[in-house]
Amino acid sequence: MDTPTKTLTFETRLDLIHEQDAALCQYAELWNQVKFRWFANLQKPKAQQLNRTQFMHEMGMPFSYRVFQGVRQSIKGLIQSYQTNRNNRLVTLDVKIKQLEKTLNKLEKRRDHVAEKGSPQQAKQLRNRLRQKEVKLRRWQQKQAALVAEKQENKTPICFGGRKLLKERQALETGSAIEGWKQRWHEARHREFLLVGSHDESWGCQNAQLSPSEQEDAYQLKLLVPHQLRATFGTTINIDRLQFKHGKAAIAQAVWQNQVKKHDKSIKGQSLSFRFKRDEKGWRLLVSVEVAGPTEQAEWIDDDQGVIGVDVNPDHLAVVELDRNGNPLQHRTFDLPLHYKNDAQRAAIIGDAVRDLMDFAAQQSKAVVIEKLDFQQKKRQYQKQDHPQYARMLNAFAYGKIKDLIETQSIKRGIRLYHVNPAYTSLLGRMKYRDRHGFSDHHAAAFIGRTLSHLTEL
Repeated sequence: MDTPTKTLTFETRLDLIHEQDAALCQYAELWNQVKFRWFANLQKPKAQQLNRTQFMHEMGMPFSYRVFQGVRQSIKGLIQSYQTNRNNRLVTLDVKIKQLEKTLNKLEKRRDHVAEKGSPQQAKQLRNRLRQKEVKLRRWQQKQAALVAEKQENKTPICFGGRKLLKERQALETGSAIEGWKQRWHEARHREFLLVGSHDESWGCQNAQLSPSEQEDAYQLKLLVPHQLRATFGTTINIDRLQFKHGKAAIAQAVWQNQVKKHDKSIKGQSLSFRFKRDEKGWRLLVSVEVAGPTEQAEWIDDDQGVIGVDVNPDHLAVVELDRNGNPLQHRTFDLPLHYKNDAQRAAIIGDAVRDLMDFAAQQSKAVVIEKLDFQQKKRQYQKQDHPQYARMLNAFAYGKIKDLIETQSIKRGIRLYHVNPAYTSLLGRMKYRDRHGFSDHHAAAFIGRTLSHLTEL
């Protein structure tokens, strides 16, 4: 089995002098100008788009192709993110529309009954309620049609700087207020840049080289300045005494590997990517490194002794421990009280639940099995199973975060993670295991672990 890997990102705050801050601001300005132009180029019909070489020559070669690779990767990520969110919105709208249509059918039948036997006041109230539901249905159908048309036309209407800030401009009238808004708009559109690396480049990234510092547990970063800015800021920007609160082992391993590669070309280096982001406190540096799990899972994990089956739900993780024959030994519930929480709070709650899950797997010395489903498939699954309340509760951010953290923790802790096809597991769980063992529908679905052992369900 291939060694599992995952890209992790670790952050530190940069302590800069005025000249360094100005240089990063100018770098971000130049980088984002190219980014906007490249995005505009991709929105043209295919026949009118410039390729990379044509585009860079038209722009006057503002920086190297390796820096431009960061622009391409950033735009690719934005487009993919928008398209995924659009698909998620379409699935959510589809679920809401079908549920509302069912409600309307019930109300129409009730209206006919009230018209025959009810009072005029009841009939009026019901007509008003029906009218409100019909208006809501039309609004959702219009949104759905607009998104479908946008998808068919392959449009990606991304607003750099944010739609919320753009709308604020409409309410401004005085010159001073408009000037202040322009400054905020400019900062929002030019506050970050990305430099991607490769394992065959010096120190993992030729444009931003992270190497050991003289200070213990610290690093120095040598940032290569684009040609257009060298007359003002020189060839390189050197930032010393960088320290990371998290990810020390992963970063140290990557830097050591790149250091060894400089003396032994047979050693494969470790690629590093650097994202510089500016906020109200200054500049942050986010370093992305590929972390490999152990070649073999931890020696105390034994698949032959059974597995831990997990069913991911909007408000909890349903967990069942199975023995080697697929029989349940115990079940657990790890709550996810995510309702009325912001993204930061949700991330913290999910992190605690996933940590408890992996602690449980480690205590039982067993691998973890989860379903191979994305957000859209999970949403439709709830709708088919007549769980509209769960379909409404399911949040794309939360669902993605849960699966992402489970994968990350499995690699960090050497606990093998298996993804299996969940086809019919919910149905079989309800039919065969729910009543027999006194489980909920969701714990019954966690019998997905039996699929890994290829146990038959006769």
